[in-house]
Amino acid sequence: MKTLRITFCILACISVAAVVPVGIFFDWYCLIPVVAAAAFAALTVGAKNGFKRPKPVPKPDFMNSDEENEKINRNDK
Repeated sequence: MKTLRITFCILACISVAAVVPVGIFFDWYCLIPVVAAAAFAALTVGAKNGFKRPKPVPKPDFMNSDEENEKINRNDK
């Protein structure tokens, strides 16, 4: 994962560096490296977190009492 994180970070930096020359010569096409830099930055953050989503917190059933909900949650784990 560390290799992916470093690779995406370098690609994001290269994309940011390419914005000015592309903007000078091709006008509005400079938005392409901006979008690429944002995408690579998002991939860098994703690689840092291991591309995992956090587990949702179980919601209590309002028809049960607090003790029953705790018992159910303990049995699920």
